[in-house]
Amino acid sequence: MLDDLFIINDTGQLLFSWHWEESAEIKDDDLISGFLTAINSFASIERGEDIKSLQLKETHIIFEKSSNLVQKLTFVVTTKNEELIELLHSIVHDIMDIFTTTFKEYLNIEFDGEVSKYKIFHEILRKVIYSRGLDSLNDSIKQIDDGEALKSIVFLDPKGGNIYYIHAKQFVNKEKISFLIPLIVNSGQLLYKNNLNENVNWILLTTIRNENIVVEIRSKIIIVKQYQLPENIENDFLALDFFKTKDKYIKKPKKIVEKFENLIWDSRIKQIFLVDLVGKILYSKIFDDKYDCTDYIPETISVLTSAKKVSEETYNRALFNTSLGGEKITTICMNFNNMVLTMIGNINEINTFEIIQDICYKIFLQVK
Repeated sequence: MLDDLFIINDTGQLLFSWHWEESAEIKDDDLISGFLTAINSFASIERGEDIKSLQLKETHIIFEKSSNLVQKLTFVVTTKNEELIELLHSIVHDIMDIFTTTFKEYLNIEFDGEVSKYKIFHEILRKVIYSRGLDSLNDSIKQIDDGEALKSIVFLDPKGGNIYYIHAKQFVNKEKISFLIPLIVNSGQLLYKNNLNENVNWILLTTIRNENIVVEIRSKIIIVKQYQLPENIENDFLALDFFKTKDKYIKKPKKIVEKFENLIWDSRIKQIFLVDLVGKILYSKIFDDKYDCTDYIPETISVLTSAKKVSEETYNRALFNTSLGGEKITTICMNFNNMVLTMIGNINEINTFEIIQDICYKIFLQVK
């Protein structure tokens, strides 16, 4: 975790400090910043070079300098988790850019002795921490270490798929994750932006053995969490008639439609579509006219195809369902081999993988 942040100007004055957890004892941040300044000055004057990092027994200290304005600044972050250092380097550069841009008016003149103006950076920093996914990292690590359903967490660069951080209690195929997850994120984002004019905040993939990948999409990071839940429907699911044919095209569609016409639907579902893999709608039903997504449904096939690929290449397992959560709309796609059952709902009612699994499992019991 990012434990501490200090922003110090070239006179050694502490402009801003922040701590993940405030100690019961009041921290003397001015004393600490003086110590950090002295170390940095020693390296600069005596050795002619800047300190980039410093390692204590348990604590790693990262130094970054900004020299673009009148007041030259040193940004210092600390952590006890060595595996986070690469991620923290990217975060401190974000902090540098935002801090110098926000307070350029004050930093482009000589220091006037007033630091209270920088207090508003606490709220800005909170948003930076959220954008990088650090807000829930400690809790996720604890769940993994305690042997709960969460088995791994991976932090990915949303642009290049570079892995910044990983904590796991089971094997994680890094190569597959770093390549496939950005692809499905891009596919989902394009689908929602182009058709619903909203962002995708998360994506869920569930295999027929109840392995779950939850992808949280933040502005600066992709967080990939892998869960293993106990229910296993693999044999029963693959025994469905839908999986007895490998043909791309559906034979006797009317007979298949009859099966879905008689299903009992969860009250949280606003609209349903049965679609083949070329995007042809075989059957649809609208329960709430405010959620008419008919025009967008054929394009969900691309997301389902990407999700199938992730499931097969990551787990060597068939996909059970995949879902996308936006700002208003949740889209659930159930895999039925050469067709897909797509369901539309309100994000406020359908927003966890437990809810989605419950909805899909009840449908599965009706068609088995």
